[in-house]
Amino acid sequence: MEELKTCLFCGKNVDRSFQYCPHCGYEFGQGEELSALLEESLVDTAAEGEEDYLLRLRTLQELLADMERELDLIIRTSSRDP
Repeated sequence: MEELKTCLFCGKNVDRSFQYCPHCGYEFGQGEELSALLEESLVDTAAEGEEDYLLRLRTLQELLADMERELDLIIRTSSRDP
């Protein structure tokens, strides 16, 4: 079963490995790579029964990365306006 993520701009599900949304072109960036590295290090030290904690942490990391990209897009597009 493939892992999916949701595009912030169009709301469609896309494969987690995609760097761009194939529906609207939104750039996902490197936040997912950092989340994966952090999760790997946490999994190595996590005790059994903490899967729920890791899932919540991963979800928060993804949301934070998406918000950072959205803010960056807002800043870039608003600086173009006269």
